Amino acid sequence: MAATMTAAAACLSLIAIPTAAAQPSCGPDQADALRLALARLPFEPLTGAKWDSTPVDSNYDPCAELSTILVTTEGGTGSSPVQALLFHRGQYVGTGTSKAYGFTSLDAEASTGDTVVLTYKVPGDCNACAPAAIRSARYRWNGERAVMLDPPPDQ
Repeated sequence: MAATMTAAAACLSLIAIPTAAAQPSCGPDQADALRLALARLPFEPLTGAKWDSTPVDSNYDPCAELSTILVTTEGGTGSSPVQALLFHRGQYVGTGTSKAYGFTSLDAEASTGDTVVLTYKVPGDCNACAPAAIRSARYRWNGERAVMLDPPPDQ
């Protein structure tokens, strides 16, 4: 009986010993996060086009306070609308702007774990012309939602 109790105690002590530190709760991988977000995103309103499931750019991090995946329309060109899908700890929280803009890119160097910085190029007078202006817009997670800190580009 004593041997059985000792063996049972040894088993319980092995079960109770943690093998690793608790990992933070993070969201899905990028492919799943994008798939879930695109399922909620309406088609591009001006053209009725679907959003492409291949990202244009991304700093997606399932553990970050705020990250983004940029998508354009299926079959789009360099001037096609780009939508910034925003994620908090891997969960889709909406788009950066209600309207998608062409010539949108991610400024990964200026972005941080709680701030996404996008660059909007305002087109010049012709297709081959240099941009008329380049504007940056910052989005920051404020603990409850993503907040746009700078105005969107003029049209």
